[in-house]
Amino acid sequence: MDTNMMTKLITTIAIAAIPIIGGYIGKVLLGNKQVVTLIQVLSPLAKEAVVAMQKLGVTEYLEGESKKLGAVAIVKQTLTALGLSDADETLIKNAVEKEYALLIGNLDNTYPQMTEEQATAQEQAAQQQSELAKADELAKAQQALADAQAKVSALQN
Repeated sequence: MDTNMMTKLITTIAIAAIPIIGGYIGKVLLGNKQVVTLIQVLSPLAKEAVVAMQKLGVTEYLEGESKKLGAVAIVKQTLTALGLSDADETLIKNAVEKEYALLIGNLDNTYPQMTEEQATAQEQAAQQQSELAKADELAKAQQALADAQAKVSALQN
């Protein structure tokens, strides 16, 4: 084979391979773009989810694991809404734990958490208030009945 023929053959093969290689590189870049986007949004989302669950803990008694699962669910839901539904759950959990560790000092001061005792006391107070409302309603009904009976007696005489 002569050198000119060999050069043409190599050039032809290279030209034929360029679209294949370009398509592969494009696919890899697109995949990396999604990963970069995920990395960029994951930390702020995890931070906001941790703060939201901590705020919820002010008015409701939540154990630590419940807060973590709630924050993970918030992040997963938001990522799905952003079109990044293929995010690894372990990656999300780690991001939530990292943000919680970074924020815990400020969160506890800003949003003091309801304790189990406070939740129980709150439930008991609500139950007592409900019982008092029922007793008040019963007293009003009994008074209305007594008034009606007195009116019937007055009309019969």
